[in-house]
This record gives sequence, C-alpha cells and structure tokens, in this order.
Amino acid sequence: MNRTHLSLVALALALSVAGAALGQRSHAPPPPPDVAIQALDPFAVAEVLAESPPDVVVVALDAPKHPLRGAVPSSMFGADDEAFVKAAPTGRRVVLAGADPVRMDRLARRLVATGRRASILAGGTEGWDRAMDADPASPPEGASSKAWQQHRTHVALRRSFGDAAAAAAPQAPVVAPVLPAGPSGGAKKREGC
Repeated sequence: MNRTHLSLVALALALSVAGAALGQRSHAPPPPPDVAIQALDPFAVAEVLAESPPDVVVVALDAPKHPLRGAVPSSMFGADDEAFVKAAPTGRRVVLAGADPVRMDRLARRLVATGRRASILAGGTEGWDRAMDADPASPPEGASSKAWQQHRTHVALRRSFGDAAAAAAPQAPVVAPVLPAGPSGGAKKREGC
C-alpha cells in the first residue's frame, strides 16, 4: 500500500508540473501571424506624410539622415518595443520606419497579431535616405503622361523631404509698421452714443 501510495503521489506531482507548464504556455502571447507585411516604398511613405491622412500614422523607430517630417517618434508610445505594441494606435494604420528591417517586421507582425493594421517602410531608413538623396531618374522617352506625372510628384516629394534648402528656413523678424500720429497728436474721441 505504501508503494502504491508513493506511485500515486509521484504521478500526481508529475501531472501538476506538466499542467503548470502547459498552463503557462497557453498564457503566452500568440505567435506573430504568418501574413505578408506590406512594405511601402519611400515615395509612398512621403506621399502619406505630405497628405497627413487621419487614418494613418507613420512611426519613426530611428532617425534617418533626411527627416521624416510628420512622423511620430516611437518614444511617444513607450520606452521599449513591448510598451510600443501595447500603446500603439488601434484605429489607424501604422507605418513603421526604422533602421533594422527585422525589428520593423517583428513589430509589424506583433501589431497585426493584436488586431491592428501595420506596414513597414521598404528598405528602412537607409532606403528612405537613398531615395531622398537625389532626384529619381526621368521616365524613358515615349513614357505615358501618368508616368511623367508620377515622376514630377516623386521629384517634388524628394525635394520637399530631401533637400536641406527645403528645410524650414529661418524666419526673419517681422516688425509691424508704426502709424504716424494724427494732426492733433493723439487719438480722436468719437462722438455719439
């Protein structure tokens, strides 16, 4: 009886340890979904930043050489990636821009796993800087008007985001003109009610 009792206790102990281990595993966050994360080219992100639509937010994980004007720094949502995933916007599509493509992809997958819509900047901040360094090549001769319009848009975006000269120019102080005093030397009193 003693031996049977010890066997039952050992079996119960083994089952409780296994149950605890399996129970811990079920409380872990779900693995990132196996979906393809959309990568937006730098000019598509520049268009989003220029248009500033209310349903999209561009989050800068790292600072590129050419600033992502209009992007929100990830530090606004928390000090680390875990805090960012918890605090990231829920009703807007999130576009992640960073230097590490693996980190961007991992964060985007974690956002998608929590029910958010997420995209990444193709090529990261390095791709952004390459695109903003020089004007894009002109379309080939005989290209459609749509291709030329897209080229002009890309050149305008590149010059807006990429040129140091296009950065905010220092403002000259504006001085309001001083109006000369009237003939009596002061303000006239008004008569009436």
